[in-house]
Amino acid sequence: MPDMDEHGAESTPGMVTGELLMLLQVSRDMAVEVEVCLAYTPDDPYAVRLTFLVPGEPPVSWVLARELLLDGISARSGEGDVVVEPVPGEDPDFPDIRIQLSSPAGTAVLYSPALPLIVFIGRTDRLLPMGGEQAADELDRQLELILDGHLRNAG
Repeated sequence: MPDMDEHGAESTPGMVTGELLMLLQVSRDMAVEVEVCLAYTPDDPYAVRLTFLVPGEPPVSWVLARELLLDGISARSGEGDVVVEPVPGEDPDFPDIRIQLSSPAGTAVLYSPALPLIVFIGRTDRLLPMGGEQAADELDRQLELILDGHLRNAG
């Protein structure tokens, strides 16, 4: 059974998932709530998958760099297709986070409270600490070499 916290983040062995509500800005004066599922796995150690569940539409997934998401909590981060930045929010202790996603089909601007993202990123860091991605890749390569050699010698 996965562990869940008060922010909807959940951990299963080898994976961190969570859900939160973001506001999708549809016009200058109007925004709608959108359910967002977040997922992180060490199999793709640099990436966080955000899947947007818009009623009446098929789910849309974007893959963001985990470090970009972390950096965007405290300062504007990213350029081009993905920009993440803190903006004033209702909570005086934590900013809201503005995520701008651009594609040939258009641009989406979403807002999220910072705290659920901070908790989610913290859980990913406990699973695989930031900076440990390269060490994990190297360990996988070394194990593969050992196993390949062992299988050749056994045959």
